[in-house]
Amino acid sequence: MSQDQALWKKFLLALYVGILSVILVSACIWLIMFLIGTLGYDREQAPELDVFDSVVALTEEKVVRYLGEWEFLEPELPGHFHHVGRWYQSDKWNFCVECHGPTPHSKAPQQRAFLNMHNLFISCQVCHVRDQEGITPTRFGWVDITSGQLCSNPEMVEGVWGEYGAKIIQLKGTEENPRPVTLDEEEDFAATFRKRVDNLDDRQKVIGNKFIHRRCVDTPVRCGDCHNSEKGFLPYIALGYSTDRSDFLVSSEVVDLVARYETFYMPNLLKADGQMQEETGEETQ
Repeated sequence: MSQDQALWKKFLLALYVGILSVILVSACIWLIMFLIGTLGYDREQAPELDVFDSVVALTEEKVVRYLGEWEFLEPELPGHFHHVGRWYQSDKWNFCVECHGPTPHSKAPQQRAFLNMHNLFISCQVCHVRDQEGITPTRFGWVDITSGQLCSNPEMVEGVWGEYGAKIIQLKGTEENPRPVTLDEEEDFAATFRKRVDNLDDRQKVIGNKFIHRRCVDTPVRCGDCHNSEKGFLPYIALGYSTDRSDFLVSSEVVDLVARYETFYMPNLLKADGQMQEETGEETQ
């Protein structure tokens, strides 16, 4: 065997060993990553579902799913990203939510998200009810969303904006004894109305509905009433907002956004076919 042939065989052997080593190392790395990725996997808690079970969700466990202003129970699918649950703080004292839900604005798709965001920290009465007909309220405070009692200004430094455990509400009574504006008679009537509604005819339902909403104004507070630098509807500083936050809420950026938002139209290319021929005509509430 010549010296050249011996060198060539050594080269091929080294090449084979190198290739095999790369394959083995790669296989080991993949196996390690696979084991790490499955570490802690509990098959009892997260069973693998076939296509049929994934579609019909054959499970007895139920979860609350939030969809716009409605909530409903549906079977739970482990790890399913659509199960967003409740993202809002439950308002236990305001009877309006019994019928309208915690996110009541739903008619105009281009406006409802913006309006419903304000429902996190503003009670329905502020925008839709007047304690005295024709008289605009000037005094406001905070009411605890669980007890319905007046409370001090909430802490607004930490947490998500709007999730304060309290909501803004207009006040009545004297300065020494302020009280939140409530609809006590309408609330009692609504509780009875909901129990007996199935036994009422259409005319009675209309009459009852009008009574419940008899103190609601035809034109609610608009975005520009609060977000303006001249005469704002809400006294931000008195309600506990910082000077910087208050200045931002009436800044030219926000005022301009609100002005454009109130006359916002969905571009045609983003509309469904059924929306192309009609406009909702719903005004910002």
